[in-house]
Amino acid sequence: TTPSVIMDCGGRIIVWYLPGAMTIQADMHCATNSMSNLLKNSITMGKPTAWRTHESNFYPSLDGKVTPGCINISPAWFQQGRDVYGFSPDASAALKGDVGCNIMTSLQRSSILVSAALRVMHPDLYWAGIITQVRLGEWATWYQLHDMCYHLKHWTSVFNMVAVICNHCSPPHRDPKCQPEAFDVMTTAGIYHLVIMDFMNIGIKFLYDSRSMLAASCCLVRHHMHVEEGSWIVTAWYMQDSIHNFVGTPRTDYAKYGNGMQ
Repeated sequence: TTPSVIMDCGGRIIVWYLPGAMTIQADMHCATNSMSNLLKNSITMGKPTAWRTHESNFYPSLDGKVTPGCINISPAWFQQGRDVYGFSPDASAALKGDVGCNIMTSLQRSSILVSAALRVMHPDLYWAGIITQVRLGEWATWYQLHDMCYHLKHWTSVFNMVAVICNHCSPPHRDPKCQPEAFDVMTTAGIYHLVIMDFMNIGIKFLYDSRSMLAASCCLVRHHMHVEEGSWIVTAWYMQDSIHNFVGTPRTDYAKYGNGMQ
């Protein structure tokens, strides 16, 4: 329950843990409420191997205040299987139409807070995110992609992706589409029973209570959490490596202890 920084033997930071950092709980609930239909429609009943959206990994909210589901939101991303030569990024389906404007607005305060935290946690990644957003804006303007220009203009995060996850049990996993040098920043909200974030391959566990902010190199660290009742909201902010490659943003080095204090 103590704010912590975890480093490897080479001085590279792989985890930041900041309990109580997300004080804007009402904003997170408001944002989630604006996505209720999208969350509901995100749940699948196909092969259980698609665990991020499979119905077996969700549980109902007893008070009805949270809609179970998992959606990805981005002003410019590659859909699965399209991050290869010949495809161009597009805004995620969640941002299409009038509801997309409401979602963007509802996420702004939390995205600014998470971005400010990244400025301290990993300054090089913070600036790489800004460079990527600027280059995406220039590309979208050049090709007159007006909807993407609008979304990028109102997107207030240095991260180019956020996953909104409600009432979901996550099995042990890594996130291979993210850069190993980068951080995913996860925040929590809601009312639920004790939850532990278990970083299995480094033997460390954290209390994953409401209002927590946890940043980790999720490409490297195998992690999972388990919760079966309550109202549980997680927003996971991350950078899609293929988007950085698309606009030619150089890959950053790992964060080192002391770099954020300069």
